[in-house]
Amino acid sequence: MKLKNLISILATLTASMTLVNGQSPLNTLRTPDKAVPTVSQTLEGTWLAELRRAGQPASQPAVLNLITFHPDGTINATAADSTATAHGVWVRVGDRKFLHTMLAFSYDDKGAFINLFKVRINSQLSSDGLSLHGTNELVIMDLTGKVMATIGGGTFIATRLSPEIPADFYDFQKLP
Repeated sequence: MKLKNLISILATLTASMTLVNGQSPLNTLRTPDKAVPTVSQTLEGTWLAELRRAGQPASQPAVLNLITFHPDGTINATAADSTATAHGVWVRVGDRKFLHTMLAFSYDDKGAFINLFKVRINSQLSSDGLSLHGTNELVIMDLTGKVMATIGGGTFIATRLSPEIPADFYDFQKLP
């Protein structure tokens, strides 16, 4: 008798907890007109950056760089003026704020390795996640790692590369 009463009570409770018309808090949790879009706070992907080195005259054009931020926190970058190919690391340190450290080799006009450049970078991601800006300092080291100079005041802006649809995209997708 007790088991029968317990089953009856459980059935009544279960029925009373069943939501009418399929309504659920999951269906009403978000209010679309009030929702703030969330941005993935990561730098993963490829960016085109314009670098202004410290002390660079305003009349001198910015140096273009292609930078790839990898999911494991590593970076590869190449300067358009062929002055440097750099490798480094990045880490998120706050709300849309990041630190990067990159290393590049410097060569003389005969191609001999003469200096090691370390670049320390502060950056901030835009709220839409499509642009980045920041400051940097350059540490110039000799072949033994001795710091010869530290030059601050560099700046950069960057835009994230996004996939784009080519003109023949839809026709190409129809191919077997």
